[in-house]
Amino acid sequence: MIDFWANGCPACVEKMPKVNRLQQMFRKDLTVLLIGYNDYQYDRHIKKMYLQIQDRLHLQMLAAFDSVLLRRWNAYSLPHIYLIDPMGVVYTITPGVDLDSAKIRQLIDGKKPSFQLYGYTRKYDWQHPLLINNNGGPDTGFVYRSLLTRYVDEDPIWWNDIGNYIEKNKTGFQITGASLSKLYQYAYFGKVNWGLNDTFYSKVSPELDLEISDSSDFKKIDFKTLNLFNYSLFVPPGKANVNYLMQVLQRELKNYFGYEASIENREMPCWLLQLRKDTTVLFKPTKSTRSFYEDAMGMQIDSGQLAELIFGLSDFCPLDRLTIYDETGINYPIDIEFKAFLTDFNEVQQELHNHGLELVRGKKWMKTIVIRDPAP
Repeated sequence: MIDFWANGCPACVEKMPKVNRLQQMFRKDLTVLLIGYNDYQYDRHIKKMYLQIQDRLHLQMLAAFDSVLLRRWNAYSLPHIYLIDPMGVVYTITPGVDLDSAKIRQLIDGKKPSFQLYGYTRKYDWQHPLLINNNGGPDTGFVYRSLLTRYVDEDPIWWNDIGNYIEKNKTGFQITGASLSKLYQYAYFGKVNWGLNDTFYSKVSPELDLEISDSSDFKKIDFKTLNLFNYSLFVPPGKANVNYLMQVLQRELKNYFGYEASIENREMPCWLLQLRKDTTVLFKPTKSTRSFYEDAMGMQIDSGQLAELIFGLSDFCPLDRLTIYDETGINYPIDIEFKAFLTDFNEVQQELHNHGLELVRGKKWMKTIVIRDPAP
């Protein structure tokens, strides 16, 4: 019988007289070895304590003091008793609550008595992450989980607003293939995409303002770099609301990357779609049926919205990834036959000119996520 104990375990000390009696009763057939958990390399306090207990309780058992074996055998729940047969095979591992002379006698006689096991049946390896590779149970056995991983090429790219994801699963959200900039947008705005009909449009910047010494983590990247991440956050259903999940992600980004982040009003670069000052072009619709068609060679908008032209330009035209904002004041249906190779900026500008429009670089004051280096 190998009996692990520690000086901070009252139950371990309380059962020592019972174990001592079993040792004396079956001294010819049973060897008891007490192993006190000596958790500091040069700490002899537990040995001194045991000698005092031994003298007071008149214990007559082998005793050793070690930490290696306890860790190797994962004997962290105390009392922790191993019963081992003469061939060196572990018969059972028990806290010893129902350990008595009758069961020891059955063991000696070659019978197979049952012993109370620990209240848990899962085996944990404390040196490895829980709930991975069935360490402590299936990987779905968590109550709360926040997981950040690097994106790899084989992963799908999938983004969704936090609110939309909660409506479907009720307990959290997750995204794959997101840049660090997008992670911060999720953390502070709850989403990463908003169009002309969104309340964020022209009021919230889709770009971050970086005031950091090294911006390599935020560089414009392709999907083959390591600057993309997968993030998964699941919490108890009662906590699964947008604000709480955003707050958790804010803390996680601070913990992992260390940057200071805040939302401030900043004047941010953008593209402005404007009417030419000399324009005489009228956009009033002539078609009775609304339709929209777009490909790389142009667009056809019948009785539609100017927003459709902006969406098409944003899809194809190389604009340094800056957002286009509508400053034409046109809020009525229009007809436009837009004939240009949409990936050629000069050709796009010429066709806009033909329609009395122009794209100009500008700035707009918007709510912006500002990233700073951590305070020294």
